[in-house]
Amino acid sequence: MRKNYSVYMFGAFLGTGSLIGLAFASIVRFLIVVPENEVIYLYSLALGAGLVSGAAIFLINYSFILSIIGHFREILARIHEEDYSARVSFSGRDMIGLLAEDVNCALEHLEEKNDEVLHDELTGLPNRQFLKQHYRKNSDWLAQQKTAFLFFDLDKFKEINDQYGHLYGDKVLIEVAERIRAALAEDEFLVRLSGDEFLLVAKLSEDCTGKDLAEQLMALFFEPFNINGSLQQLQTSIGVSTAPTDGENLAELIRKADFAMYKAKKQEGLSYYLFQQQDVARVSEMVGPC
Repeated sequence: MRKNYSVYMFGAFLGTGSLIGLAFASIVRFLIVVPENEVIYLYSLALGAGLVSGAAIFLINYSFILSIIGHFREILARIHEEDYSARVSFSGRDMIGLLAEDVNCALEHLEEKNDEVLHDELTGLPNRQFLKQHYRKNSDWLAQQKTAFLFFDLDKFKEINDQYGHLYGDKVLIEVAERIRAALAEDEFLVRLSGDEFLLVAKLSEDCTGKDLAEQLMALFFEPFNINGSLQQLQTSIGVSTAPTDGENLAELIRKADFAMYKAKKQEGLSYYLFQQQDVARVSEMVGPC
């Protein structure tokens, strides 16, 4: 059974008020002569005044505590919604101010750790966990907003790693990420899924279709990349799925874009493939990560 601390607090305030009232009555009797027939009225009046005062002080303190606790609960609710930028607004050198300062320090640390978890260490790009959290916090987005998912990787990247080494390969990934990130619109974001696999997520409009985005992304690979002072020509294959046309589930949309990318790889050179309805039966056989 849960304890009701408010009842305990109310009892404590009433008890304290009663003691103060009775003590006051005793002091009055010590200072002045009170007729015996009026003593009972004095103590009753003092006791009543003490109870009323205790109840009034309890209500004032309870209202203040509710306000403080309400603010902290709002902060906790924002954290529960994965908003780690929340901060307690109280300040001061009393115990509440010090508590707020400690909580804010903990939140700053939590925000830093969360940022590390949500971003790729090598490229600094958002990662798969960021993508999951983004759409978990915006659960209706895929059903309401036309969105393109462009899944792409670097053709023959393993050969680059084998020929030049993994440090060189890491530099390739960094340069690719920086070039594409610099070309992103405000409402677009690039995710590094794993290895050389990336996912570009962008809103669609009548003036910007999945095909347009694929061609714009492909154009970024026309110029060679400067890797440690040498030029490296890279090629990519791009698969495109679209929400809500191709689905409203994030994992499903990623699998369909992944499937479309492998269809694009069967074509020569820089290429892209838009997921189509006739591909549904085959992509359902794929077992991909969420």
